[in-house]
Amino acid sequence: MNPEKKLTLNKITLNRPQQKIGLPPKITLNKQLDSRPQSSKIDIQPVNINWLVDNIQQENKLEWIQKCYIFFKDWTQNTECNDQSKEQILKQSIQLIDFNDLQVRLYAIKAALFGFTTLNLLDLLFQKQAKPLLRRPKSGSKIQEQLPSLLYQPQQVLAILQKTAQLSNENVFINLINDNSLSFVLFRILKLFTQLPKDQATTSQQLPYLNLIFIIIKNIANNQKEALKLLQPTYIQLIDNYLHSFPYDQTYEKDLLNLYTQITATLRNLANENNSVEMYLQNGIIKKLVISMVNYSNNYELILNTLRIMSKMSLNKECCEYFLQSTEAMQNISSFFKTYQTNIYIIIRASFLLANMTTYFEGIRQLIYYKFNQFGDILKCFDYYWTKEINPQQLNQIDQFSQSRAAWDFQILQSEKDIDALIRIIRLIANILTIEQIGLDILKNYSNEYRILISKLLKLLQKNTVISKQQEIISCTLSCLSNLTFYEKQTFLNDFEYKNVKFELITILGHFIIQNEDQEICCDGLRVLSNLSRQKDLIKQIMKSRISEGVIVLLDSNSREVVYYCLGVILNLLQDQDFKKKENINLIDYITQVLNDCTTNENDIANLGLKCLILLLDSNLNQDYAKKIETAVSTFGNVCDQVLQAKDNNELSNTRQLINQIINNIPEEGYSCMQPNCGRKFKTQMELQIHINRRHKL
Repeated sequence: MNPEKKLTLNKITLNRPQQKIGLPPKITLNKQLDSRPQSSKIDIQPVNINWLVDNIQQENKLEWIQKCYIFFKDWTQNTECNDQSKEQILKQSIQLIDFNDLQVRLYAIKAALFGFTTLNLLDLLFQKQAKPLLRRPKSGSKIQEQLPSLLYQPQQVLAILQKTAQLSNENVFINLINDNSLSFVLFRILKLFTQLPKDQATTSQQLPYLNLIFIIIKNIANNQKEALKLLQPTYIQLIDNYLHSFPYDQTYEKDLLNLYTQITATLRNLANENNSVEMYLQNGIIKKLVISMVNYSNNYELILNTLRIMSKMSLNKECCEYFLQSTEAMQNISSFFKTYQTNIYIIIRASFLLANMTTYFEGIRQLIYYKFNQFGDILKCFDYYWTKEINPQQLNQIDQFSQSRAAWDFQILQSEKDIDALIRIIRLIANILTIEQIGLDILKNYSNEYRILISKLLKLLQKNTVISKQQEIISCTLSCLSNLTFYEKQTFLNDFEYKNVKFELITILGHFIIQNEDQEICCDGLRVLSNLSRQKDLIKQIMKSRISEGVIVLLDSNSREVVYYCLGVILNLLQDQDFKKKENINLIDYITQVLNDCTTNENDIANLGLKCLILLLDSNLNQDYAKKIETAVSTFGNVCDQVLQAKDNNELSNTRQLINQIINNIPEEGYSCMQPNCGRKFKTQMELQIHINRRHKL
C-alpha cells in the first residue's frame, strides 16, 4: 500500500524563468509482512455409549478416543446413559492425555474438556467447600442424582490445561488440529467464566485457568486456518471482555500481567489475517490496545505484543485515528526511542507505527517534534543503529534485551536485523521533515546535527549499492535526503568538509539515477539532485561528474515521473551559463521531443519543458533549432487551444501563456556578420553588406 506520489513544484513566474526549483518532502508508507503454517480436516462418525464401554481397552486408541470425543461433544443428546458408564469413559479419556501418540492426546484433551464443561464447571472450580456434584433430574423425577465427586476436582481441569498448553507449543501438535472443536470448548469455558463476579478474590482464583486457556488459544491462532475460524465476532468479543477488565491488586499483579500478555499475543497472531482490522475496529480491540500503551508502557512483553498489533493496524487510517485520540499513548510510544533504544524489536515496531501515522496525519508529526520533544531521541536511536550497521566495533554496549529474547516464541523476530530498524527510523525521520516549519527549525537551530545526518545517510548509500538486494534501504535513504536537502537553499559557508560530503553525494547519486533496474529509486535520486542543483557551487560538480549528461539522456525515458524530475534538475542547471552553452543544442532536441509526446493531461511536464526552452532562447540560436522549437510549441499550443475552446482550464491557460512567451521571444531569421568578434545579425543581405562596408572595410 503506497501513498500517491504526485508532487508539486515551487511556482515559477512567467517573466522570471530563472527562479529555481525545489522538490517538496515526500511521505512514505510502510509495508506488511508475516506468514504461518496450515492444517487439514478429518471426518469422524459418532457411536453410542455401549460401543465406547465395550471397546474401552481396544488397541486402536485413536479410533476409540475420536469416537469418545464425538460422544462428549454431543453429551446433551446422550442423557439416558448411566453415570457409571460416563465416569468410566471420562476417566479413560483423561488417562489417554499422556498417551505417546500426539493425535490420541489431542482427542483425549478435547474429549475431557468437553466432558467437564457439561458439568456445573463454575461450581466445580470455584466452590468454597468440596461437595458432590448433582446431575439434573431425569424427566418426570424430582430426585437429583449425585455424580462421583472424586473424579471431578479442580486439579484435574488445571492439569489438563497445563498439559494442553505444553503440547500446543509444538508445531506438530498444532498442525494436527483438523477442526475448531478445541478452540470451541476453550471459548465455551471463557463464556462460562464471564458469569463470575470480577472482585479481587474471584479474579485471583480464575487467573491460573485463564492464563493457560489463552496460552493454548494463542498457539492455535498461530495456525492460519485455525486463526481464520477464530476471527468471528463472538470470539473477538469474548477476548475483548478479558483484556484490561479486571481490578488491580498487588497480590496477583504478576498473574494479571501474564494474562494480558497472553491475550495480546493471541490478538497479535490473529492480526495477520486480512479481516482482522475490521474485526478489531468493530469489537473494541483498538481501544484496548491504547489502554495497554497508557497503563503498561514499562511491561516489555505486553508492550511488544501491543506494538506488533498496532503496527499492523496502522496500515489502516481509521485505526490510526483511534490511536491518535490518546496523546498519552502517543507520547509513551515516542519515548520508546530513548527507553528501549537498544531493543531492536520495540524500535522496529514503534518506528513502523509512527511512520505510518505521520503519513496520514500532520498533527502527529508536530506532536513528536514540538510537544513531546522526541525528535532528538529519534536521531540518537538512528545513530545507535547506524553505528551498529556501519561501525559495529565502536559499540561496547551489550544488547541485553536482544539476548533475553533469543528463545522467544516467535522465530520471525530472530531474523530481524539492524538494517530493518534503520529503514523504519529513516522513514519516520523523512515523514517528520515534511513539515516545512520543522525542517527550517532544524536547519537554523540544529545545523550541526543536520549536516551529520546528511553525512551518515551518505555513508549508508555508499555501503548499500546493490539495488536488487538493498532496494528498501536505498529508497528510504534517498527519500530522507530529498526531504532534508529541500530546506537548504545554499551551502554552509566555510564548511569545506560538508561541501566534500555534498560532492560525494552527487557522485553516488549517479549510480542510482543512471540505471534501469528501479524507476522509483531513479526518481528518488533525481529529487535529491534537483534540490542540490539549486546551489551554484554544486552545479559545477554536477557537470564535472557528468551526471548532467545522464539526466539529459533520461529525458527519453518511457516513465512519466522520470522525465518530470529530469526536467526539474535541468531547469536548475540552466541557471549556469557554462551548462547552457555546452548543452543547449542537445537539450533542444530532447525537450522538443518531450513536448511532441505530451498530451494535455501531462501539462505539468509540458510546463517544465517550456520553462527550460525559455532559458535556452537567445539571439545566437541557430535558425534550424529556432524553427524546431517554434514547431514543437506551436503544435502543442494548437492542442491546448482545442481543449480551451471546449471548456475553461486554468492550468492549460498558464501553459498557453508560456507557449506565447516562447513564440514571441524566438529570434527572427537573419544574416550574421562573420567577421571576428562581431556576430551581429541583419534582416536582409543588403543591410549586412552595408554593415560590413561601414565597419569592417578600411
